[in-house]
Amino acid sequence: MSLSYRSSHILAGVAIALAFFIGVAGLAATRANASGLIAPPSKCKSVSGFGNKAKANKSMLCFTNYAREKSKLKRYRVNPKLKRASLQKAGDILRCDQFSHQACGRPFEYWIERYGFNGCAMGENIAWGNGSLGTSRSIFIAWMKSSGHRAAILSREYRMIGIGVKPGTLSGAEGARVWVQHFGAGC
Repeated sequence: MSLSYRSSHILAGVAIALAFFIGVAGLAATRANASGLIAPPSKCKSVSGFGNKAKANKSMLCFTNYAREKSKLKRYRVNPKLKRASLQKAGDILRCDQFSHQACGRPFEYWIERYGFNGCAMGENIAWGNGSLGTSRSIFIAWMKSSGHRAAILSREYRMIGIGVKPGTLSGAEGARVWVQHFGAGC
């Protein structure tokens, strides 16, 4: 799902639930829209999301910034507050077993604001998957095939990003990986 927040109100937009075991073929946008924006394996390694979280975050950032560069946009800078918030959000989704922008009954900006990020614009992409569908590459491809997620990744407004991934059990599926991207822009 993708969600944006701006100047104290939630923008209406496309929010697409990435269903159980993210089905790449079943997502909204066509392959043509995202095909040239997906980094080849020689540029960005696909990481499972288990084990080394730093490698997983680096991989997702690589995919994200590759797409931005191909779209003639500036690279996202990692913001430590957004990074911490994204990890907490992934934890909420697993802990409360709710794949939602409002997991555990908290608005999506809850952790972003709690960690002190006070930007004029904030956004969030969430996704999860198992097995090969939970890797950084698979999740990124799914996001790029969704107009709402792709819009957040390729936003001209956002300048900063935080990426979090946590493995666990979600909706009874063991070995799930929950991925969160938090986006922000200063005032």
